[in-house]
Amino acid sequence: MFFLHVLSILFFSVDINSLSELLNQSTTLSTNQKIEFISEKLLGTPFKESSIGEGKGIDSDPVINLDYVDCVSFVEYIISFVNSKNKSDFEKNIRFLRYADREISFENRMHLPDFQWFPNAQNYGYIEDITALVGKRIVKKIKKSQKNPFYINGQKIDTSKLIVNSIEIEYIPPEDIEGIYNSIPPYSIIRIIREDSFRPYITTHMGIVIQKGKTKYLRHASRHFKQQVMDIPLSIYISTLSKYENWKALGIAIYKINDINKKKANESYQ
Repeated sequence: MFFLHVLSILFFSVDINSLSELLNQSTTLSTNQKIEFISEKLLGTPFKESSIGEGKGIDSDPVINLDYVDCVSFVEYIISFVNSKNKSDFEKNIRFLRYADREISFENRMHLPDFQWFPNAQNYGYIEDITALVGKRIVKKIKKSQKNPFYINGQKIDTSKLIVNSIEIEYIPPEDIEGIYNSIPPYSIIRIIREDSFRPYITTHMGIVIQKGKTKYLRHASRHFKQQVMDIPLSIYISTLSKYENWKALGIAIYKINDINKKKANESYQ
């Protein structure tokens, strides 16, 4: 059931008219131009872990909070902006990305990137996995299953809340990225994949590829450096992956952001 009455409640911590104006300014822009436009507006936004909630209950933080972001909410706002003509669309798209068609509640949120967030976003057509198209023969795969309840902030979440229980993720190892670096499309999502462990996830970060002249950058909400939305040369960021010692980074997966209203999912990345 899609609880439309919940959408009438605005949990914005910034002036809603600011977002409405940005959406109005972007009506004639292409999908990639919209990604560039809104992600640039978010540059410098402070990083804050768990800056969003349900506005009530277990996590009373606002549903939509443009004053702070983490790496997931930063990407959510970009995807929602691309697919919205007005604030009502924006709210609806955030809802689909974060809760699917479920009631807004902590237990219904897409907490796990691997078993919830990414499969859900792909189901709706917001994103499209292009890792194999970019990586071709150098792509590797990792499988992981989640068959037990998991805990988020001390709260038990039943596996019935997962979108899928088993996953197989294609990724490009750090040592092979240089060979396909020029094929990584600007405005795509970069997803960092770690080796399997006791944790209920293997994805630990995501950001957007931005092209400036001949240089690609990762635009992301940085937890460790500056603690804000920032740009870092993609080549430099990738070079750090091989230095992760406590939890090995297997590589990156790459996703295209779709405007689901324009049906552009079949663009070629050859």
